[in-house]
Amino acid sequence: MAIGLGLGPSALAQENGAGIDYPIPSTAREAYSPIGEGFESPIEPRENLKGPKPYVDQREPLLMHWHERLQDAGPFFRDTELKLNSRTYWFDEDAFGFDEVKVLTTGGYLTYQSGYVSDFLQLRGALYTTQPLYASSDASASLNVSPQGDQITTLGQVNARAKFAGQELTMGRQLVRTPWINPYDVRMIPITYEGVVLLPERKGQQTIDYTGSYLWRFKPRNTDKFIPMSQGLGVTQDEGVLITGARHRTKALNYGVVNYWVKDTINTAYGEFDYLLPFGGQDDDGPSFRVGINHMDQRSVGADLISNAPFATYQASARLIASYRGFVLTGAYSQVGREAELRHPFAMSASYTGMLISSFNAAGEKAFHASLSYDFSRIGLEGLSFFVGWGRGVDAIDASTGAAQPDEEEIDLRLVYEPRRGRLQGLRVELEHIDLQKDDPSLPSEELKEFRAIVNYSLPLL
Repeated sequence: MAIGLGLGPSALAQENGAGIDYPIPSTAREAYSPIGEGFESPIEPRENLKGPKPYVDQREPLLMHWHERLQDAGPFFRDTELKLNSRTYWFDEDAFGFDEVKVLTTGGYLTYQSGYVSDFLQLRGALYTTQPLYASSDASASLNVSPQGDQITTLGQVNARAKFAGQELTMGRQLVRTPWINPYDVRMIPITYEGVVLLPERKGQQTIDYTGSYLWRFKPRNTDKFIPMSQGLGVTQDEGVLITGARHRTKALNYGVVNYWVKDTINTAYGEFDYLLPFGGQDDDGPSFRVGINHMDQRSVGADLISNAPFATYQASARLIASYRGFVLTGAYSQVGREAELRHPFAMSASYTGMLISSFNAAGEKAFHASLSYDFSRIGLEGLSFFVGWGRGVDAIDASTGAAQPDEEEIDLRLVYEPRRGRLQGLRVELEHIDLQKDDPSLPSEELKEFRAIVNYSLPLL
């Protein structure tokens, strides 16, 4: 049985864009790949990213004296890590002539990781909070406060991780990073999940990854409560998601497949091939080129409990990336099947054409994307990067009636400052401006404008 989600006019502005919680690349090699970053169950959303250069926190050696004092206490206490991550967020949106949404929030999260007991068992947890400092009457549309406009404090992660026979099993509340299910960390609090995740034990530069996981609950970004995974798809029956997949990754090539099955509801399969071409410069300053194609197949299954079932649809996309001396230029195209829109309530879009808001996932929709970014460290401004993106979606239809839907066009601007050393290490400031046009005369206005200012600061405590 399907249920309505009760979305009002402000839902028109809620995004499912692609790769927007990922660092801006400075080379083609560093660009985001959905399959390249799966599969992980990290303690922090950006932990163990494969694309960008490894980030070494130069402040951590300053804590060595604390660990040395615990030298005789055993690895469970000696290797304990505690980190504070603060976040302050200004969200300002004027969406299609409806009430303007303005909200200022502060908060963040505290993460804890124990050492391993007998190189077998580790405990982990994360406490999240968002506290409104200023909120307009429709502040809940920002997803940075509760549906009632109140603060949120939640133990979003609490889990145990066991290592055995070359495997790594994480049980409990956790972050999950895969193409269709991931943290989607673009608000005050990420999406976290409750379940069991099996991955290979991380050992050096391994090239093959796989997962066999089952998730039964998830916590949306704007609540402290975990709800059934199937409820995120509008289904009242309590069902979880079975995830199976495998990936092969080298420095130049990564490809893989992953499948998500929800009993009597939906099956989503994703595949990707991504390749850094073997010509051009041999270092980060030289020219480099990267190509990728991906395909997501989605269909109702079993008793067809999901709305508008039965259906079968897809979204396929392709891209070409070129980089030179800190400039990264991307062009992409995507297309959705005409039988149904593509649904992804648990993650940002895996399509290469996804923008900060638009995912271009309506039935029949074709999308075009172009973007350019620059890393200013090449001219001495370390930590500063800029991104401008354009996307347009056309030919969308209402799958049930075949009626044409409005075309949409979006322009995104991002400016990020994240110094990797010195006194400001741990700081990340992001400014984002979005201009979205919908060719829909039924709206009070055909334009959405949104501005976000986000200040993050991470501080290792242990």
